[in-house]
Amino acid sequence: MRKTWYACSFLSLACLLFVASSCSKPLASAKVREGSPPLGASFAAVPNDIYYAAKWAMAEAGYPVAVENLQDGILESSWKPVTSDSHYIPLFERKDYGVTNSYHQLVVRIIPAGGRTDVEVSSSVKSLVANIKSSRIEERRVLTGIGDFLRKQEPVLTNLGVDE
Repeated sequence: MRKTWYACSFLSLACLLFVASSCSKPLASAKVREGSPPLGASFAAVPNDIYYAAKWAMAEAGYPVAVENLQDGILESSWKPVTSDSHYIPLFERKDYGVTNSYHQLVVRIIPAGGRTDVEVSSSVKSLVANIKSSRIEERRVLTGIGDFLRKQEPVLTNLGVDE
Protein backbone atom coordinates (compact mmCIF):
# COMPACT_ATOMS: atom_id res chain seq x y z
CA MET A 1 0.00 0.00 0.00
CA ARG A 2 2.79 2.35 0.94
CA LYS A 3 4.68 1.69 -2.35
CA THR A 4 1.52 2.38 -4.34
CA TRP A 5 1.01 5.66 -2.50
CA TYR A 6 4.64 6.76 -3.19
CA ALA A 7 4.27 5.79 -6.84
CA CYS A 8 1.01 7.75 -7.15
CA SER A 9 2.56 10.76 -5.40
CA PHE A 10 5.59 10.66 -7.66
CA LEU A 11 3.41 10.31 -10.76
CA SER A 12 1.17 13.20 -9.62
CA LEU A 13 4.18 15.42 -8.97
CA ALA A 14 5.66 14.57 -12.37
CA CYS A 15 2.35 15.43 -14.09
CA LEU A 16 2.10 18.69 -12.16
CA LEU A 17 5.63 19.70 -13.16
CA PHE A 18 4.93 18.82 -16.78
CA VAL A 19 1.76 20.92 -16.84
CA ALA A 20 3.48 23.85 -15.09
CA SER A 21 6.44 23.80 -17.46
CA SER A 22 4.24 23.66 -20.55
CA CYS A 23 2.29 26.75 -19.40
CA SER A 24 5.34 28.99 -19.18
CA LYS A 25 5.05 30.27 -22.72
CA PRO A 26 4.40 33.98 -23.27
CA LEU A 27 0.76 34.75 -23.87
CA ALA A 28 1.29 38.27 -25.23
CA SER A 29 4.12 40.15 -26.93
CA ALA A 30 4.79 43.86 -26.85
CA LYS A 31 4.31 45.78 -30.09
CA VAL A 32 5.99 48.94 -31.32
CA ARG A 33 3.50 51.82 -31.44
CA GLU A 34 3.69 55.52 -32.08
CA GLY A 35 3.42 57.29 -28.71
CA SER A 36 1.82 60.44 -30.17
CA PRO A 37 1.97 62.49 -33.37
CA PRO A 38 5.41 64.02 -34.02
CA LEU A 39 6.34 67.37 -32.53
CA GLY A 40 7.92 69.71 -35.08
CA ALA A 41 9.87 72.93 -35.43
CA SER A 42 11.46 74.88 -38.28
CA PHE A 43 15.02 76.26 -38.15
CA ALA A 44 16.92 78.72 -40.36
CA ALA A 45 19.86 76.37 -40.92
CA VAL A 46 21.10 73.87 -43.47
CA PRO A 47 20.29 70.18 -42.89
CA ASN A 48 23.94 69.36 -42.15
CA ASP A 49 24.01 71.81 -39.22
CA ILE A 50 20.66 70.46 -38.00
CA TYR A 51 22.08 66.93 -38.10
CA TYR A 52 24.97 67.82 -35.76
CA ALA A 53 22.64 69.86 -33.55
CA ALA A 54 20.19 66.94 -33.31
CA LYS A 55 22.96 64.48 -32.40
CA TRP A 56 24.20 66.85 -29.70
CA ALA A 57 20.68 67.54 -28.37
CA MET A 58 19.84 63.83 -28.18
CA ALA A 59 23.06 63.10 -26.28
CA GLU A 60 22.40 66.01 -23.89
CA ALA A 61 18.89 64.68 -23.21
CA GLY A 62 20.33 61.23 -22.44
CA TYR A 63 19.41 59.50 -25.71
CA PRO A 64 22.46 58.05 -27.48
CA VAL A 65 22.00 57.72 -31.23
CA ALA A 66 21.67 54.06 -32.21
CA VAL A 67 20.69 54.34 -35.90
CA GLU A 68 21.70 57.06 -38.36
CA ASN A 69 20.25 57.28 -41.86
CA LEU A 70 21.86 60.40 -43.32
CA GLN A 71 20.36 59.94 -46.77
CA ASP A 72 16.80 60.04 -45.42
CA GLY A 73 17.63 62.44 -42.56
CA ILE A 74 16.59 60.11 -39.72
CA LEU A 75 18.20 59.62 -36.32
CA GLU A 76 16.91 56.97 -33.89
CA SER A 77 17.91 56.70 -30.25
CA SER A 78 18.48 53.48 -28.36
CA TRP A 79 15.52 52.03 -26.44
CA LYS A 80 15.09 53.37 -22.89
CA PRO A 81 12.61 52.47 -20.16
CA VAL A 82 9.53 54.68 -20.01
CA THR A 83 9.71 57.10 -17.08
CA SER A 84 6.91 58.66 -15.10
CA ASP A 85 7.22 61.96 -16.99
CA SER A 86 7.80 60.67 -20.53
CA HIS A 87 4.55 58.74 -21.14
CA TYR A 88 1.08 58.40 -19.69
CA ILE A 89 -2.02 56.27 -20.04
CA PRO A 90 -5.40 58.04 -20.42
CA LEU A 91 -7.40 56.54 -17.58
CA PHE A 92 -10.88 57.66 -16.53
CA GLU A 93 -10.57 61.10 -18.19
CA ARG A 94 -7.20 61.87 -16.58
CA LYS A 95 -3.57 61.19 -17.36
CA ASP A 96 -1.94 58.42 -15.32
CA TYR A 97 1.83 59.03 -15.32
CA GLY A 98 2.67 55.81 -13.48
CA VAL A 99 5.67 53.84 -14.71
CA THR A 100 4.83 50.85 -16.92
CA ASN A 101 7.03 48.01 -18.12
CA SER A 102 7.49 49.71 -21.47
CA TYR A 103 10.37 51.04 -23.52
CA HIS A 104 10.59 53.97 -25.90
CA GLN A 105 12.93 55.56 -28.40
CA LEU A 106 13.06 58.99 -30.00
CA VAL A 107 13.06 59.36 -33.76
CA VAL A 108 14.28 62.63 -35.30
CA ARG A 109 13.43 63.42 -38.94
CA ILE A 110 15.30 66.23 -40.71
CA ILE A 111 13.34 67.62 -43.68
CA PRO A 112 14.88 70.27 -45.97
CA ALA A 113 12.30 72.95 -46.86
CA GLY A 114 13.76 75.67 -49.07
CA GLY A 115 15.92 78.06 -47.02
CA ARG A 116 14.79 76.49 -43.74
CA THR A 117 14.90 72.98 -42.33
CA ASP A 118 11.96 71.30 -40.59
CA VAL A 119 12.62 68.90 -37.75
CA GLU A 120 10.10 66.36 -36.41
CA VAL A 121 10.68 64.44 -33.19
CA SER A 122 8.45 61.48 -32.33
CA SER A 123 8.47 58.73 -29.73
CA SER A 124 8.02 55.07 -30.59
CA VAL A 125 6.87 52.88 -27.70
CA LYS A 126 7.24 49.14 -27.20
CA SER A 127 4.55 48.15 -24.75
CA LEU A 128 1.81 45.69 -23.91
CA VAL A 129 -0.41 48.68 -23.10
CA ALA A 130 -2.28 49.67 -26.26
CA ASN A 131 -3.24 53.22 -25.34
CA ILE A 132 0.07 54.65 -24.05
CA LYS A 133 0.74 58.27 -25.05
CA SER A 134 3.82 60.48 -25.01
CA SER A 135 3.77 63.50 -22.72
CA ARG A 136 6.00 65.24 -25.32
CA ILE A 137 8.42 66.40 -22.63
CA GLU A 138 11.34 64.47 -24.11
CA GLU A 139 10.52 65.58 -27.66
CA ARG A 140 10.45 69.25 -26.56
CA ARG A 141 13.75 68.77 -24.75
CA VAL A 142 15.42 67.62 -27.98
CA LEU A 143 13.88 70.44 -30.07
CA THR A 144 14.98 73.00 -27.47
CA GLY A 145 18.48 71.50 -27.50
CA ILE A 146 18.65 71.83 -31.29
CA GLY A 147 17.71 75.50 -31.00
CA ASP A 148 20.30 76.03 -28.26
CA PHE A 149 23.03 74.40 -30.36
CA LEU A 150 22.21 76.51 -33.42
CA ARG A 151 21.87 79.83 -31.56
CA LYS A 152 24.59 82.38 -32.10
CA GLN A 153 26.77 83.20 -29.12
CA GLU A 154 24.98 86.49 -28.55
CA PRO A 155 21.45 87.04 -29.90
CA VAL A 156 20.56 90.55 -31.13
CA LEU A 157 17.66 91.98 -29.14
CA THR A 158 15.78 95.02 -30.47
CA ASN A 159 12.38 96.56 -30.00
CA LEU A 160 11.31 94.55 -33.10
CA GLY A 161 12.17 91.20 -31.55
CA VAL A 162 15.04 88.74 -31.39
CA ASP A 163 17.43 88.05 -34.27
CA GLU A 164 19.13 84.72 -33.66
